[in-house]
Amino acid sequence: MTTLLVLGFPYGTTAVAAAEEVALWEPDLGAEPDAVAVVSRDDQGAVHITTNHVLGRPGRPFFWERLLTALILVPGADDPGDDDGFEDPTPSLEALGLDAAFQEAVREMLAADTSALFLLATAPVPADALTALGRFGGKLLATSLVTDPRGALTPPQPRSPNPPPGLPLPRQE
Repeated sequence: MTTLLVLGFPYGTTAVAAAEEVALWEPDLGAEPDAVAVVSRDDQGAVHITTNHVLGRPGRPFFWERLLTALILVPGADDPGDDDGFEDPTPSLEALGLDAAFQEAVREMLAADTSALFLLATAPVPADALTALGRFGGKLLATSLVTDPRGALTPPQPRSPNPPPGLPLPRQE
């Protein structure tokens, strides 16, 4: 079973340091290099995402993109500023195993000038590794994912290909 661990930190650069610590523990964690993603928000609220990929080997080339887009970049249906034209990603995330409370906790964790380390673990994480990561002072969230996380997650889709009458079509470039 795959577990998604999210460690949230109160500073924008802490998750990068924690990811370097994870790289040291990688053999003991049973995690691949592409099982780690770092998300940070600067003081302006802009989101910065870092993932790793091993060329020539099957892995998670689009998993992080889809997960983090749905979880962080596309607002939910209850977001008052939701005018981006995309469907609510909540059902897709719930199919993956992320309940609404987990989703909200991650979004709250990523306020301006914060960061988070995302780790996919396929085996129990050793207590030593969690202790080592604990020195960074983060908040830990964990949830179990469905058996095939890559198959459960679909990219956010536009709400409707046809806008309501009277509205101009978006410009295509």
